Amino acid sequence: MEGDFQPKRPPSAAQDEILVKMLHEVERNDHKTISFKLWDTLVLTPFSKPEDMFLFMEEDFSLLNTTKKTFTDLRMEAQKAAEKKYSAKGNVTLEKIYNILAKMSGITPTGRERLMTRECDLIEHFAFPRKLGKLLFDKAKDCKNKVIITSVSYYPRDVIVKILCSCGYGEYDSVIIPSEQNIPDSAETAYLETVIKKSGVEPNNILHIGGDFSNDVEAAIVRGIKAVMLQSVQPLMVKSGRLRGFVENKLLYDIDGEKCMAIRTAFALYAAYGFDVPQNKKPKSDFCLDEYMIGFMILGPLSFIEDFEPETEMQKSLIEAMENNQKIIDGRDDFKDMLYFHFGDFIGKYGSEGCRLPLEFLENHSYIGDRNIIIPDLSDKEKKKWGKAESEPELAPVHTERVRKNPLQKLADKLFPEGTSVREMSEAALHRKKRK
Repeated sequence: MEGDFQPKRPPSAAQDEILVKMLHEVERNDHKTISFKLWDTLVLTPFSKPEDMFLFMEEDFSLLNTTKKTFTDLRMEAQKAAEKKYSAKGNVTLEKIYNILAKMSGITPTGRERLMTRECDLIEHFAFPRKLGKLLFDKAKDCKNKVIITSVSYYPRDVIVKILCSCGYGEYDSVIIPSEQNIPDSAETAYLETVIKKSGVEPNNILHIGGDFSNDVEAAIVRGIKAVMLQSVQPLMVKSGRLRGFVENKLLYDIDGEKCMAIRTAFALYAAYGFDVPQNKKPKSDFCLDEYMIGFMILGPLSFIEDFEPETEMQKSLIEAMENNQKIIDGRDDFKDMLYFHFGDFIGKYGSEGCRLPLEFLENHSYIGDRNIIIPDLSDKEKKKWGKAESEPELAPVHTERVRKNPLQKLADKLFPEGTSVREMSEAALHRKKRK
């Protein structure tokens, strides 16, 4: 994506400290080569889950096929089938995925090419630079280091090169794509051997930056490479508070459907911009004790709801109080501008399912740290009513990949939620039975 969005919120003091430390590590003069992972380290997408992008292809697919299955479901099934068939000893590529999809759907070779080209165009359009990743990349180039980028994904080189250029990473020295090196997908850390060869220096003169502790940090250190972990934004966002678990519990399996696209997008943008520079959960807060973050994730999603009206008098009072805080308003306004920057008016077509839930969470379950930000703008009566100890919400486990379950499994989850003693006893019994 050409250009970038500049949020009104500066990094917090804790984030500034992390930023300075990481830049200092990159500029150390014992590094000759800096190796970066591409996805999540240098480049992000504005989606909670990769398959969200496939919703943009449903109309294209409907013109080519009359099957009852959606393109999103078929595309995911084809990828899983390709992974099962090829990943152990080979590589999953976009072409292999679409070969399987064509057989599943019966589309013509021309239709297959059209859809595959459309997906490549979309990922190129939606990919945008992670700001901290870009700062580290630019610092590496300023220090005259060789820069190597590794793309572990099924997209071909020409797509990766276009993404790098559009995101401002055109001055790299080398791009490693494991499938081109005959490195099977199952050998998750073998790409580091190629990094060493491409660098032309000893391993102890290489600094590797990635987001997976096992594959990017431990595996690098074992090979004598120095390593810095730049955590992925989505897990950081999930761990920062209880909101995502609350929303997932309320929406149960609907969270993966089209009608919840808006709230998923809200979380994706919240992660990408709020946790670009890593920050952790703060005590007695679900929003890092930050007014801007409250405005972004509480008031922001309400903008999806046409003719929004609060459901309770307390919600009305809370909104009025938040609207008196300029930093909260900055967060709300940035959400609206950021959404339009990435998507235009497209997301609104899916409705607003779940977009009231962050406000409901604030009203009924918010920690005292976050309440104290809003309480000064409430009346004495409202302070007394809202100042009581928060109630603990029910939280669902948050999955980074779509959970696909049959109707019986869904019913079992409703009757015996994950984490309950009855559920654990039944699963243990089933496990013992399978081993016999």
